[in-house]
Formats: sequence, structure tokens, C-alpha cells
Amino acid sequence: MSGELRAIKSAVVKVTDRCNQNCAFCLDKGVTPTMHMSVEEINALLDRLKLDCDQLIFMGGETLIIPDFERVISHAKEIGYKAVGIATNGTLLSKKGYLDRLLGAGLDYLEFSLIHHDPEKVSRLTGRKFTLARQIEALEQLNSRKYSERFFVLFNVVMNSVNRDDLLPICRWVNETYPGFPRRFNFKSMVLRGSALKNEWVRTRFSDIRLDAFAYLEECGIPFWTENMPLCVAPKFEWHSLNATTRVMDRRYKDINLEAPDEYYDTGFHDTGKVQPSVCEKCSLRAICLGIELGYIQIYGTQEFKPSRTDPVSVVGKVLAASGGDEGEAAAVHDGLLRFFRLPPYADKDRIYLYFRRGTHRRVTLMVAPNGEETRPTLRTGAHQIVFLGDGGPDRQPHEDEIELMKLLGRSVGFLDRHHPEEVITWCRDLKKQFEDGTLFPGNWVLLPESRHMRYY
Repeated sequence: MSGELRAIKSAVVKVTDRCNQNCAFCLDKGVTPTMHMSVEEINALLDRLKLDCDQLIFMGGETLIIPDFERVISHAKEIGYKAVGIATNGTLLSKKGYLDRLLGAGLDYLEFSLIHHDPEKVSRLTGRKFTLARQIEALEQLNSRKYSERFFVLFNVVMNSVNRDDLLPICRWVNETYPGFPRRFNFKSMVLRGSALKNEWVRTRFSDIRLDAFAYLEECGIPFWTENMPLCVAPKFEWHSLNATTRVMDRRYKDINLEAPDEYYDTGFHDTGKVQPSVCEKCSLRAICLGIELGYIQIYGTQEFKPSRTDPVSVVGKVLAASGGDEGEAAAVHDGLLRFFRLPPYADKDRIYLYFRRGTHRRVTLMVAPNGEETRPTLRTGAHQIVFLGDGGPDRQPHEDEIELMKLLGRSVGFLDRHHPEEVITWCRDLKKQFEDGTLFPGNWVLLPESRHMRYY
């Protein structure tokens, strides 16, 4: 794809949707399928799945609501996973002896959800009065243990309207109160679905979030990342983007497919649902930025985003250096990403790409270009052709509904071809802008203005 990159794969297994919290920003509530697995069912599932991932993370709901979870950790290590972690809100780790059992089973890391250190604010955000007290008990236990070099706690801090001014105090509180274990921080922007979409009061614009915690953590030498945050809103800290890191290092994620629970499906770079609207077209970081969540654009628009002028090669170099890659390959890696995603200077001015999504995981790319030699499925309209680029492999043929989509587009392009062929590409560009709000295209397809999660061939 983009040079000699380490393709690290991580398997993500959701084991329950049950939770002992009622978070105002939950992205799953009322959205994801209802499910809950026993220890025996989880272990049997791991045995059935093809083991082709280096890392494994269990998620919920609240993962530890399943009793005796140390048996799952132990089994995962036995069958060959190198690093096994748990995502948790930490409240159930307060049980005496539970942390020791998990560590004894081989637990390598924790993803610990921490949204504030003020009891009233935590209660408001989680809907529970006991949350912070139990989290403090868990942190005190973590602070008193000795760990192997590879163990760490990743604090997931979901940024919202309640804590957007307090990211620095939260980090200081953790570092100064609990210095006894390795820690990292991940600042996550909300995915606007589920409760986060319903509860308008908890949402926040990127431009309203104070980012002074970033300079503090850099000064302390503590690793941190941003997630689902466009690179332009965190200048000077672009290389801390988890999404940019996954792209540069070619890290892939596999989730359990809840519709076919015996299989993984490849979620690529965790970029589903993100787009790059027209404001991003002149951004220097387009090749490594996943863009903006479509739901965010629908609520807030794109006025706060400005194209970056940061040197992308320097950002790629810092990502490589921080992730065990060769910083000297930065230019080659960035060049490879430009080619892979067909970005300028490799985009032909006489062709344009249209990105469509249908449902949650169906995506397709169509290219409108002047007639020429083409080996992929093509619909001729006169002076132009509509080429099926697909998403899923160079040999994939279009499904029936994708053929209908090509025909639907072809009728409009064909009319222009007969009367004003010089206006075809301009019309397609205008079409993209017209649908930047994600309006439904005929046939239940959503036309996206730009999308970095498409694979080109």
C-alpha cells in the first residue's frame, strides 16, 4: 500500500451490551443489537475464529459485568494472542482480588473510561452516583501493584460539553494522585449516534474544547492520542492522532460481525462514517486524516474547519518514529498514501470519483471519466464512461443494486454527454457539493462528498 509498513491487526470482540452505567454520550444505546455472552460462549467463539491478529480487546457494554472474566483472558493467551486487553469503566475492578485474578491470567492492558474527577460531573454524565467512588478504589489498587514492562492503562476520555474545559485538570489529577502504574491517554470525540445524538446538552463542537492537556502530557513524556478528531483542529499535535497512526502504520481492526458471529469483518482503519467535505480539498494532510464524522457535519456544518498547511511528511515521520517505524521512510510512505487514495497530484482533472454508502457497511466508488481503455466494469454514456471501482478487491463485480446505481447516474451523465459533454465533470462536482449534508440518493444510497475509507484499485 504505502511502502514497507507493519500491518498490525487488532481483533475487537464485543461480549455484551449490558452496562452498570447510563452514560449520556453512549453511542451504542438503542443502536447496536442486543447481545450477552457467557465465558464458555466467548471461549468457544475465540476457538472458532481464525487467529490472524496480534492483539485482542474485549469490549461492552461493561465487559466485566460477565463474571469470572479471568477465564477468558487465560484462554485467549493460551491460544496465542500476544496482547490481551479489556475495555472497562473501572467500577467493577473495585472488587477485592478481582484485579489480581485478571493480572494473574495474563491481562496486558486496560482501557479505562474516565470522564472527570469531579463527583457531581461524573454522576451527571454516567447517570450513577457510585461511579467515581468505585473508580477511585480501582485506581488505588492499580497504584499499589507492580507490573511487567508491557502492562499499561489507557485512559479513554470522551470529550463532551461537561469536561471540555477540564482535560488538563483531569490529566493532572491522574498523574499526581496515582503515579504507580504506566498510563496513556486517548481523547475521544463523541460518535453522534445513540444517546450522544439524543442528548443535545452533552454534545460539543471541536472548537469549544480546550486542548492545553496536550502540551502538558508531551512535557511529561506520557503517550497520548486523539480519536475521531480531524487533524486541523489540533495544530502541532497532528501526529498524536490515533486515526492517522492507523493509516500510516497500516494497522487494521477486525470486529465480530454480529450478523454472522462466527466471523470477523475488516473495519479497516476505523474510518467508517467519516467524510472529507469540500473544505478539506486543499488541506495538506488529506492523505493521513480520516476527515469528519458525517453526523457531526449534519449537526454543526463545516464552518469551523480550515485547511491545514502543515508539512505532511514531517507528521508522517513523527508517527513512524513514535510507532517503531523508520522516520527516514516518511516521504515514501506519504507518497504511497497519496497514490493509494488517488489524491492530488495523482488525481486526473478530467475524472471525478463519487462515493456512495448504503446501510452500515455497504460502500461503492464510481468514477466518471472520458472514454478510454478500462478493464473494470464500465457503463458508457457517450463521450464519458462510469467505471465501477467497488470496495473489497480488484476483482469484485458490481451487485445488482450497484448496477442500477450506475444506470441511474448514467442517465443524467448521458443527457449531458449528448448536449453538453464539456459540462459532465463540472456537473458531477456540483452533485457532490449538493449532497454534502448526506441527503439520501435514490435507491437508498447516500452520496458522500469525499470518503477516505474507500479502497481504490
